[in-house]
Amino acid sequence: MASEAFALREIASLWRDPIYRGEGVPRGDGRLVVIIPGLFGSDFYLWPLRRWISRIGFRASTSGLWVNAGCPDRLTSDIEKWVERQQPQHDRRLVLIGHSRGGVLARALAVRLGSRVSHLITLGSPVGLASAFAQRGNVQQIAHRTMSRVAQASNTARRILDPKCRFPDCGCEFVDNIRASLAPETTVLSIYSREDPIVPPGASIVTGARNVEVTGTHSGLVYNPAVYRELARSLP
Repeated sequence: MASEAFALREIASLWRDPIYRGEGVPRGDGRLVVIIPGLFGSDFYLWPLRRWISRIGFRASTSGLWVNAGCPDRLTSDIEKWVERQQPQHDRRLVLIGHSRGGVLARALAVRLGSRVSHLITLGSPVGLASAFAQRGNVQQIAHRTMSRVAQASNTARRILDPKCRFPDCGCEFVDNIRASLAPETTVLSIYSREDPIVPPGASIVTGARNVEVTGTHSGLVYNPAVYRELARSLP
């Protein structure tokens, strides 16, 4: 976990990199890009990514969440309502980007929005593992010490913030969303770090998606120049 302090180094590298200035990056078509924070995170730490998304020709948006903690079904519904306010036209497509737990919420939301989602992009997210567990109908113990402790902290916060939530035994819409297939029109990109101390790389592998491995910290994925280059290749 101490290595996560090196995320500051990734921010410094991003400021100096031509990719952040948009040099050589194809221009976007103005579509909405909603960026969802990770566990216990807010939209604030994602502002460099939103700024860059806007710079290259897209319409960057926050998630509308004050903090990513609590019942995943409630959070996904809150983001869905936020998206509807940002883009009420259902004939226009949009992009969902989720960091860490935000990628799991983004995956569930992509199922709800169907073909409206042109791209689902996850950064250091255990979305592959979450989908596999949901398919089995239960959640097994995670054989990764740090990830297991983070999951325990998440469950504690959920019991405090949403005491009526019985995830994953509730059979709510979120559980159904994680089990369901994405629309064939949705392009999926999962970017993860081989050095991630929080989410093991194998948890981020998504069957049928483009899975890209980079180096760097878990927190720093949202500032990692290599990640920005992959986004530049995929979004246009």
